[in-house]
Amino acid sequence: MTEKTDARPSWQEIQEKKINMVKERGARVLKINSPLSSTMFNILRQFDMAYAHFKGRLGEMGGISHEEGEDLMVEGRDLVVAFSDYTAKLCRRVRFRYYVPREIEEHLGGEKEQRPL
Repeated sequence: MTEKTDARPSWQEIQEKKINMVKERGARVLKINSPLSSTMFNILRQFDMAYAHFKGRLGEMGGISHEEGEDLMVEGRDLVVAFSDYTAKLCRRVRFRYYVPREIEEHLGGEKEQRPL
Protein backbone atom coordinates (compact mmCIF):
# COMPACT_ATOMS: atom_id res chain seq x y z
CA MET A 1 0.00 0.00 0.00
CA THR A 2 1.40 3.43 -0.92
CA GLU A 3 1.50 6.29 1.53
CA LYS A 4 -0.29 9.54 0.66
CA THR A 5 2.02 12.50 0.17
CA ASP A 6 -0.54 14.89 1.65
CA ALA A 7 -1.10 12.79 4.80
CA ARG A 8 -1.14 14.64 8.07
CA PRO A 9 1.99 14.40 10.20
CA SER A 10 1.88 11.99 13.10
CA TRP A 11 1.73 13.12 16.73
CA GLN A 12 5.40 12.17 17.09
CA GLU A 13 6.39 14.20 14.02
CA ILE A 14 4.53 17.23 15.35
CA GLN A 15 6.23 16.90 18.75
CA GLU A 16 9.64 16.55 17.11
CA LYS A 17 9.02 19.68 15.04
CA LYS A 18 8.02 21.61 18.19
CA ILE A 19 11.13 20.42 20.04
CA ASN A 20 13.34 21.52 17.14
CA MET A 21 11.61 24.92 17.00
CA VAL A 22 12.33 25.50 20.70
CA LYS A 23 16.04 25.10 19.95
CA GLU A 24 15.98 27.90 17.37
CA ARG A 25 17.43 31.30 18.17
CA GLY A 26 14.74 33.72 19.30
CA ALA A 27 12.30 30.94 20.19
CA ARG A 28 10.11 31.37 23.27
CA VAL A 29 8.14 28.79 25.22
CA LEU A 30 4.96 29.96 26.86
CA LYS A 31 2.51 28.12 29.07
CA ILE A 32 -0.92 29.61 28.47
CA ASN A 33 -3.38 29.68 31.35
CA SER A 34 -6.38 31.53 29.95
CA PRO A 35 -8.56 31.51 26.82
CA LEU A 36 -7.82 35.21 26.28
CA SER A 37 -4.08 34.55 26.34
CA SER A 38 -4.55 31.72 23.85
CA THR A 39 -6.33 34.08 21.47
CA MET A 40 -3.68 36.74 21.93
CA PHE A 41 -0.93 34.20 21.31
CA ASN A 42 -2.59 33.21 18.02
CA ILE A 43 -2.72 36.88 17.02
CA LEU A 44 0.90 37.37 18.07
CA ARG A 45 2.03 34.38 16.00
CA GLN A 46 0.32 35.82 12.91
CA PHE A 47 1.67 39.30 13.63
CA ASP A 48 5.19 37.91 13.82
CA MET A 49 4.84 36.22 10.43
CA ALA A 50 3.32 39.37 8.90
CA TYR A 51 6.14 41.47 10.39
CA ALA A 52 8.71 39.35 8.55
CA HIS A 53 6.86 40.09 5.28
CA PHE A 54 6.54 43.75 6.26
CA LYS A 55 10.31 44.09 6.68
CA GLY A 56 10.86 42.47 3.30
CA ARG A 57 8.50 44.84 1.52
CA LEU A 58 9.44 48.05 3.33
CA GLY A 59 10.71 50.64 0.87
CA GLU A 60 10.32 48.30 -2.12
CA MET A 61 8.51 49.26 -5.32
CA GLY A 62 4.91 48.16 -4.95
CA GLY A 63 5.56 47.51 -1.28
CA ILE A 64 5.19 49.70 1.77
CA SER A 65 6.63 53.20 1.87
CA HIS A 66 8.89 54.16 4.75
CA GLU A 67 6.33 56.74 5.88
CA GLU A 68 3.50 54.19 5.98
CA GLY A 69 5.81 51.68 7.65
CA GLU A 70 6.71 54.20 10.34
CA ASP A 71 3.03 54.96 10.94
CA LEU A 72 2.25 51.25 11.27
CA MET A 73 5.10 50.73 13.75
CA VAL A 74 4.05 53.74 15.86
CA GLU A 75 0.52 52.32 16.01
CA GLY A 76 1.92 48.92 16.95
CA ARG A 77 4.07 50.37 19.74
CA ASP A 78 1.08 52.30 21.06
CA LEU A 79 -0.92 49.06 21.20
CA VAL A 80 1.88 47.27 23.05
CA VAL A 81 2.15 50.10 25.60
CA ALA A 82 -1.64 50.11 26.03
CA PHE A 83 -1.62 46.36 26.69
CA SER A 84 1.21 46.81 29.17
CA ASP A 85 -0.84 49.49 30.93
CA TYR A 86 -3.85 47.17 31.05
CA THR A 87 -1.72 44.31 32.39
CA ALA A 88 -0.31 46.61 35.09
CA LYS A 89 -3.86 47.63 36.04
CA LEU A 90 -4.99 44.01 36.25
CA CYS A 91 -1.94 43.06 38.30
CA ARG A 92 -2.54 45.91 40.76
CA ARG A 93 -6.13 44.79 41.15
CA VAL A 94 -5.17 41.21 42.00
CA ARG A 95 -2.05 42.24 43.93
CA PHE A 96 0.34 40.52 41.53
CA ARG A 97 3.72 42.09 40.78
CA TYR A 98 4.01 43.35 37.20
CA TYR A 99 7.42 43.98 35.70
CA VAL A 100 7.27 46.48 32.86
CA PRO A 101 9.38 45.06 30.02
CA ARG A 102 12.71 46.84 29.65
CA GLU A 103 11.90 47.68 26.01
CA ILE A 104 8.80 49.59 27.08
CA GLU A 105 10.67 51.46 29.81
CA GLU A 106 13.34 52.45 27.27
CA HIS A 107 10.69 53.49 24.73
CA LEU A 108 8.86 55.62 27.26
CA GLY A 109 12.08 57.22 28.49
CA GLY A 110 11.15 60.15 30.71
CA GLU A 111 7.42 59.46 30.34
CA LYS A 112 7.50 56.41 32.62
CA GLU A 113 7.40 58.52 35.79
CA GLN A 114 4.15 60.07 34.55
CA ARG A 115 2.55 56.75 33.64
CA PRO A 116 0.79 54.75 36.34
CA LEU A 117 2.62 51.45 35.78
